[in-house]
Amino acid sequence: MPRVRLALCDLAADWDPQDNYFTRALRRGGYEIDFCQSPDDAPDFVIAGTFGHTALDYACCRIQYSGEDSWPDLNLYDYALGFPLLSYEGRYMRLPLYAMRDTWAPALEKHRADPAEVFARPGFCGCVVSNDFSPERNAMMDALESRGLLGSGGGFRNNVGGPVTDKTAFQRGYKFALAYENSRDPGYCTEKIADAFAAGCVPVYWGDPGIKDEFNPSAFICADDFADEAALVDFLVELSKDEARFSAYCQAPILAPGSRAAQYADDAACFAFLDAIFRRGPHLRRNRSCWGTIYENDLRYYHRLAAQDAQPRTLRRRLADFLR
Repeated sequence: MPRVRLALCDLAADWDPQDNYFTRALRRGGYEIDFCQSPDDAPDFVIAGTFGHTALDYACCRIQYSGEDSWPDLNLYDYALGFPLLSYEGRYMRLPLYAMRDTWAPALEKHRADPAEVFARPGFCGCVVSNDFSPERNAMMDALESRGLLGSGGGFRNNVGGPVTDKTAFQRGYKFALAYENSRDPGYCTEKIADAFAAGCVPVYWGDPGIKDEFNPSAFICADDFADEAALVDFLVELSKDEARFSAYCQAPILAPGSRAAQYADDAACFAFLDAIFRRGPHLRRNRSCWGTIYENDLRYYHRLAAQDAQPRTLRRRLADFLR
């Protein structure tokens, strides 16, 4: 049975360092994991998120994972996983966030549900949004809400009496679900469309310009196909009155032949990527040239300055700043 000394750091707050998508994939593949809590434990590998800079303290092989709209930094990391559609000498694997969510398995089966139940739902379009980052999403929310067609269950522009605690249960009360990303970038497809599929809704999607390559375009509505928000809302209203056309969206599998998402139907690809790394044993592939070292040291310096600046200013520090 293979064994690996592994640390995990800089993860999102809701991640369990010892029980998550990566560790479950490794265990299913037969690995025994010796968890290391810090660089002092001398791990052979570290998997690092993007919510901190602790990874820079590890001298071992670094594997970056980003669930945000960001590009991998293969100067600082030996390997990376994320959203962008790229390849780099075996050092990168695309792994969309939706494939790592609990809603992914039910999303894959959504076409087996009763379309009549979805068509009969009392709510028109639901969404759970926590921020105002996307002007496109804000505009679509405006267009729907102006016609009394939006149920907003998130912390942003909530109109259902307060934030909901169960997104899937909330969206099951609606025919459509707004699945607009925070930003637009090729390959950047998060959990939003999968969450809508899992709730049985017909997703209304905006974001990844290649979304029709990712999922079956017969299973969702792409905002890019419409001239503006008004035209899109008009289409949704007409569709909500036509049970046969609406049911066709519900009954369409989310994966079509050739869909990019098919490779993430299980965690086999992720396991194969990590297994190939671990089987090489401890090694480094990041940029260790003089310029790579300068780049990393500069980042350490600026992170240290930022951390110092975030500290409360003592009386001595305020006096020193005043006397400069």
